Amino acid sequence: MSQTPRRSSRSLRLRLTILATLAIVVTAALATAILVITLASAVRANVTTTLNAYAASVARSATEGAWPANLPAATDDPSMWAQVVDASGTVVAATTNVNDRPALYSLPADGTTPSPTAAGAGRGEERVVAQRYVIGTTPVVVYAGSSTRLLSILANDLQGKLLYALPPVLLGAVAISWLLIGRTLRPVERMRAEAAEITGSDLHRRIPEPESHDEIGRLAHTLNSMLARLEDSATRQRRFVADASHELRTPLAAVRTSLEVGLAHPDRAPWPELAGRAVTETARMQQLVDALLLLARADADALDRHREPLDLATVARTAVDTASTRIPVEVETAENVRVLGDPDQLVRLIRNLLDNADRHATTSVSLAVTTEAGDAVIQVTDDGPGIDPADRERAFDRFVRLEAARTRQAGDATGTGLGLSIARDIATAHGGTITITDPKTGSRGTTITVRLPALPS
Repeated sequence: MSQTPRRSSRSLRLRLTILATLAIVVTAALATAILVITLASAVRANVTTTLNAYAASVARSATEGAWPANLPAATDDPSMWAQVVDASGTVVAATTNVNDRPALYSLPADGTTPSPTAAGAGRGEERVVAQRYVIGTTPVVVYAGSSTRLLSILANDLQGKLLYALPPVLLGAVAISWLLIGRTLRPVERMRAEAAEITGSDLHRRIPEPESHDEIGRLAHTLNSMLARLEDSATRQRRFVADASHELRTPLAAVRTSLEVGLAHPDRAPWPELAGRAVTETARMQQLVDALLLLARADADALDRHREPLDLATVARTAVDTASTRIPVEVETAENVRVLGDPDQLVRLIRNLLDNADRHATTSVSLAVTTEAGDAVIQVTDDGPGIDPADRERAFDRFVRLEAARTRQAGDATGTGLGLSIARDIATAHGGTITITDPKTGSRGTTITVRLPALPS
């Protein structure tokens, strides 16, 4: 059986060290090249300036159109030479180091750059300048030259020394980069080691955060925030599973008890009553399972998959007609309140609010659909005992039943503590909000307000 080839494992520290070393070497090489080129250019410019000054001093040595037997020698460089050549190419005067030589260079009539003659060929590396003068009535060209061998020696020597210095620089760069990068990545290794030991059963643990506020510190903070969210999610999931199991166990126990009583006394058991009780508890279980499936869809962000333009007043009336309430609902709806959403989910949202109000109301339940500040507003109000402000946010948590709701009748499927939670999930999926306030009239009771984005009229 073929095996999947493993990718070569390379240390991040090693890769960063190699990259840092390459960066240092490239920078050093560029700096060396720039230094050598700059130094050579500066030396060449200095030689050219010196030769031009020497050629000018040679031209001033002519007296009344006559040249000295030997031109004055340069005091700075004994290898420097000069020749004065007339228009016919004859050497009129020269320094002692070239006074026995014919013209070494010639200058084109319209040019400024001298070219070596046959006599000047093979003289090696040298720098030559040419200046035109008219001495008396005779036009001449003064040539001044100097060997550049010293410049070549200097450049080669500098390059050689830099080449010898490159290996130690390279080794030093590797060592320094390895130590500094290792020190920088040390918190990352501690974070990795701690994260490797964190499992689903100990999400309370956190990875160590370095004191620095750099990228590694922000990464550690982000990972700890993620662990906190995972811990909170796992806690809520475990609580949700436990609560769901408890809620399902109650109707199952009731059905089993009814059947066991009937089987224990089959000839005297009130079978119609037992069957009715079993049907009631089974319906309760079915409603609870439906609610749990709806919450699972909400957790997967799959509640609001179907959207269409809706008249919210029509949706509200449908919810009132399908709700099983003991108290008649007073309905007040404005015209042309339109939203974009899933009609089934919005009907369920309003019905859940009505069921909650009916369960706590004393004599009245009202439903109002209006618009306010560009929002579609649904308000359900009851005249029950109300909800303490400290418990109003907690009322939307799953399986939370406040003290006033614990007196629900046996078999009441709406008292599982999921109605308001489902309503909030549906409102959130439609881009809305849901809040609990006191009634505007100032009387006792509770008003639950849902705000949804309204469509333009």
